[in-house]
Amino acid sequence: MTFVSRLILVAVVSVTAAVVAVAVIAFSASDRVGEEIERARVANLLGTLRASTEANLSIGLVLDQISLLQPRIEREKAGDPSILAIDIFNAAGRAIYSTDRSVIGEEVSPDWVKRLADDNQWAAAERGDTVFGTRFENDLGVAGGISVTVSDEARSARSDRLGLDLLIRTGLLSLAASVAAIIAALAFVHMLTRPFDRVAKVLRGEGGSTGDDGGLTPLAEATVKSWRDAEARVDRGLGQLGALDDAA
Repeated sequence: MTFVSRLILVAVVSVTAAVVAVAVIAFSASDRVGEEIERARVANLLGTLRASTEANLSIGLVLDQISLLQPRIEREKAGDPSILAIDIFNAAGRAIYSTDRSVIGEEVSPDWVKRLADDNQWAAAERGDTVFGTRFENDLGVAGGISVTVSDEARSARSDRLGLDLLIRTGLLSLAASVAAIIAALAFVHMLTRPFDRVAKVLRGEGGSTGDDGGLTPLAEATVKSWRDAEARVDRGLGQLGALDDAA
């Protein structure tokens, strides 16, 4: 492999590696930001539902009597296709309101009930989906909890679309960057080898100095001159030897 070929290969590989690294970092950052946005959106929903529930409990209503919660959670689910279910359950773990009306009155996951001991919002992976939850309180303490089940398929589909888009853009950018790197490498090689090409021409007797080659061309011209002087001396010597032969 020639020097030029090696230089081009190094330039293309380096540029491609840099573009791929940037694309990987961008994908990771975008995926992380998307997850944080999803968490913030669900956290806001949980906070809103908790505030509404606690406000009704504070005026003396019991959980079973807050009938407005059922249409409210159904509207929230209808407005967000990534939400699979919203459940509101009492401290005993029985679903009082749910977007899946068939589970109303049924027992919720025991893990959800255990998490009512923590006042912070929580998240848990269940059957390939993610459940976010929080508790709500009344004057006597913990009154129950709210859970929002979010499909991971929507996030996976979003990640797939993002990955495909980045893959296409990375390929196009890598191609453009590689072409630019090849042009830059050829220009560099041309600038680097131009003085030597001119020296080679001088040594072959094909051209002279252009005045911008530094000290290489004058040295080459001096070398050519010494060669010619040496040839001239050899010719004179041979001529003298021929004359001596003729005289003899």
